[in-house]
Amino acid sequence: MSAEPNIIAEAEALLAELPAISRPLIAQYFRSDLDVLQKADDSPVTIADKSVEAALRAAITQRFPNHSIIGEEEGGQASQSYCWVIDPIDGTRAFIIGKPLFGTLIALSYQGMSICGLIDMPALDETYITRGGEAFLLSGGQEKKLATRQTDSLANAHIATTSPEAFTNRGWQIFQKLSAACRSTHYGGDCYNYGLLAAGHLDLVVEDKLAPHDIMALVPVMQAAGAVVTDWQGAPVRLDGDGSILAAGNASLHAQALTYLGQIKQKP
Repeated sequence: MSAEPNIIAEAEALLAELPAISRPLIAQYFRSDLDVLQKADDSPVTIADKSVEAALRAAITQRFPNHSIIGEEEGGQASQSYCWVIDPIDGTRAFIIGKPLFGTLIALSYQGMSICGLIDMPALDETYITRGGEAFLLSGGQEKKLATRQTDSLANAHIATTSPEAFTNRGWQIFQKLSAACRSTHYGGDCYNYGLLAAGHLDLVVEDKLAPHDIMALVPVMQAAGAVVTDWQGAPVRLDGDGSILAAGNASLHAQALTYLGQIKQKP
């Protein structure tokens, strides 16, 4: 059984409304003298993260009271077939130093697979969103349909990842060897890299050790723009997956990168 079309349409309508809730809260705290706490996993959290997630949860619950919600700050479980996944501020480290490359990630999943999503970059006034099976960039009151690049080989590809620290040791070795086969390698960006891939500016994004809230909103946006997105084994990215992601602008490039990753992993 697949997700109900009317639920997807209603969810995408809500996604389009949610930046109006999250952005004012984020603007209140961005580049302010706010306290930063360290969570148990040593990642930072601020009152902005907590306030934004609480507000988004309230809005979603009001519209879809029977859906589950999982959030970075408040947790949760996918106890229903439909489950919303929220990262109120992806890139908190960037946020706390005033760097504008942070975003709000929101997805609706059905039976563990993302069916629609939102990447909102408030400081850049850029919203990447799914609607009716397509992906769009909303900025400055304008709307642009997104399409990925059709780069034909790794040698011509621009690849990105956030940080070496976001990999396991073995994962970092794998990424370095793959990136050496590409035209250029770019670091930093957090969720923005995935918006750039959907918009046709990047060719590949590869990461490891991601949590569900880091990843679920990214997948439908990129796929709706024409990208091929899987984990490092070539399987669909799921809510209960291993946290790895290989996103490519087209099927040919994805196949080349996936084959390369397989060759690397077979080496001692």
